[in-house]
Amino acid sequence: MPDDPMSVRRREETRPRRVRAGASPIIRRELKGGLVTVLWPDPGNPRAALYVVYPVGSRLELPGPTGLAHFLEHMMFNGSVRFPDDAFDRILEDLGGSNNAYTTEEITVYQDLVPASAVGRVLELEADRRQDLLIDEVRVERERGVILSERHASVDNDPIARFLEVVQSVAFAGTSYASPVIGWHDDIERINANGLRGFYNRHYATGPVVIIGVGGIDPDAWERMIEGGWCPGPAPESPEPVECRGPGASPEERRVEAKGPLSAPFLVMGFPAPGESGHEAGAHELLWTILAGGLSSRLYATLVESRSLALDLETFRVGHRVPGRQFLGVTVSPRRRIGAVERVIREALLEIALHGPTEPERERAINQRLARYAHRLESVSGRAGLLVHAEVIQRDPDALEAYPEKLSQVSLEDIRQVAEQSFGTGGWTVGVLTPEAAHAPSPGAT
Repeated sequence: MPDDPMSVRRREETRPRRVRAGASPIIRRELKGGLVTVLWPDPGNPRAALYVVYPVGSRLELPGPTGLAHFLEHMMFNGSVRFPDDAFDRILEDLGGSNNAYTTEEITVYQDLVPASAVGRVLELEADRRQDLLIDEVRVERERGVILSERHASVDNDPIARFLEVVQSVAFAGTSYASPVIGWHDDIERINANGLRGFYNRHYATGPVVIIGVGGIDPDAWERMIEGGWCPGPAPESPEPVECRGPGASPEERRVEAKGPLSAPFLVMGFPAPGESGHEAGAHELLWTILAGGLSSRLYATLVESRSLALDLETFRVGHRVPGRQFLGVTVSPRRRIGAVERVIREALLEIALHGPTEPERERAINQRLARYAHRLESVSGRAGLLVHAEVIQRDPDALEAYPEKLSQVSLEDIRQVAEQSFGTGGWTVGVLTPEAAHAPSPGAT
């Protein structure tokens, strides 16, 4: 008799890992063909979160059209051989559950929130659409209209969103992170069933996958459910994507300037950021919490509260598994000159790169991050999301448990050094979007 395919090359963690007092240990298994399961039991909890994670995003699309990964995410809700059309959603609703999904440059995540008693049925549904998804021209054409409408509403009708796409393409020029996750409009128009089927066969049907379960799930039942429905084959050799440059690798500053139909100027600045699996990740997280995390952060207090230079600011990141870019977006007050706001920001960034933060700032930032961490631990979906980040983004199963201690060990000098790497070694991208003549500030603006 041949070996049980689900027991070959199995590794189970021998050391229980507990994230908080009284919590059940997280059980992690690696199985043949790139299948990883992570279970965080919560005995007595009637709810469960089931997250199926494919380490597939827009970074893997080249040399094909952009938008393939996001388009395939939509197709996963269009039916499989056993459960065609809207059967997946109807069954989930009948079970009292709900679902969602999202795609980034690096991963695609399918999220199911269900009663714990329904986990086996949902695993069956997920396994079926992983192996036998229906991809034909009729379904592709129907979904193309949905995606084009999504792009029209979220990007094409928003001058800032359109501008941010351009800035990202400049910041990541020559890499697979340069294109938007949703895809360029012309590429969405030319995606076809054959291209989607090839992408699906390569990255879904035979590629690696991580299955995360959190909630009132019995570990023995979980094992039986996985073995009964998930039969991965050997993962194919996938070409390595063209990754983005590391911090400091491109010292020249890149600048993008444009005009648009908006009432207030918009400034966006992108800076080198270390990969989130490296030892600098915690210091970088605290740095940006100190700079832009809340009303008392340095930039918000200066730009918005104290000097009324800006109406609001936001931060976002592109590239997590690799060295990426941290972006700062600032909505400038209509009667302020965008150049003056940029100078104030540059001075603030230079100040923290030279002298670092204060101890009260470090403590406040740690407290903010740990409060957010504790809040996410309170729900099954929050814990599942934390496991996704540790397992797939950081690629470190122990990262979730170690997070509070590692964060508390970050020193003032650690934060200053990361600030120096981000702000003092070049590689910036600056985008300036100013109102068209009809929306421009009056000549007396400061």
